[in-house]
Order: sequence, then C-alpha cells, then structure tokens
Amino acid sequence: MSEHEEKQLYTLAEFFELVGERRMELYEGIPVLMTPASYEHEGVVANVIGEMTFALKGSPCFMFGSNLQVVFLFQDEQKGKENVTVLPDISVVCEKEKLRNKRCYGAPALVVEVLSPSTARNDRLLKRYYYEKAGVKEYWIVDYQHQTIEKYVLHNDRLQLEEVYDAQNNHFVSTLFPNIQFSTHHIFSFSDI
Repeated sequence: MSEHEEKQLYTLAEFFELVGERRMELYEGIPVLMTPASYEHEGVVANVIGEMTFALKGSPCFMFGSNLQVVFLFQDEQKGKENVTVLPDISVVCEKEKLRNKRCYGAPALVVEVLSPSTARNDRLLKRYYYEKAGVKEYWIVDYQHQTIEKYVLHNDRLQLEEVYDAQNNHFVSTLFPNIQFSTHHIFSFSDI
C-alpha cells in the first residue's frame, strides 16, 4: 500500500483520486474496499432490477446498479464535515440535477441493498444510518439467505420498518413507487442454485 493509501482520513477529492477503478466506499473519511459479490447476490440483484425496469419506464426517475457512487456531504457540529460515498446495489434517482460527474450527489429516492455475509452489518446499521440522515425515502434490505425483503420508509426523518416480506406467497409493493410490484418468490428463484 502506498503512503497515500495509508492515510487515515480522506477528503472527497483525495478519495476520488485514490479509488480509480476499484470498488470502494468512503465512511466518514475512511476508505473501505468492497469485496466481489457472489453469484447468488448478483442473481437476486438482476431479478430485482428486472422487476423494477418495467415499472419505472416512462417515469422521470433513473435506475442505476452498483457502479453509481452516491455522495453524501454531511455537516456535523462535533465532527465537522462527514464525507460519505456508497455504492448501493440499486439506486433510483428522480432529480436529474443530482447526477453529475458520473456520481449522484445527495439522496436517491429509493435504495436497495442485497445482503452478503461480508456487508450485512454495514448495510443494516451504518448504511441505513447514512440513508436516513441523507433523506432516502425508501430503503429495501434484501436477504437472499433468509429470503426476506425488509422495506423501510422515511417518516419524520427516520427510516422505519414498514413491512417484512418473505418468499412464501408474499406480493411486494413499493410504498414510494406503487407501480413496483412483484412476487417475492420470483426474486429469490436464483438463490436456489
């Protein structure tokens, strides 16, 4: 690791220079290298994207996969600036002005994270905290190992668990985008391999 990479806290500019083509996230100035996803993870992501694509067609919103860096610029009285960038598995952005320089600056309307053993803790706790703080309106946590989808919706500046869906005859409906509806069983069909 170079001297530049051993530095403890990074500004956004330093992080963008460091990251290059690597898949990395930045948590309050600390770079985190992302591990490659499993085929089960990618299969579930593909199924969710497939269901969402038709439902969002003709809407003013844009859907992105995990290569879109989402940048949050938080101001904290005690910590000062908190620089956070994340790579959600799926993001839906409805405000085109947030998209610039191949990144999203600010909260997507909807974020989906598919859990992996190596990312589950961050997705459930740290990222949920960031998404809540940034104002993401709806957040899904998809757990292919337990075949559940947790749907969180922003109420009074808090992401609150609205419903948990499982693979047994549950029909998922997005709160923010009611056109997004699908069979949860279909979403998890790839994870049976």
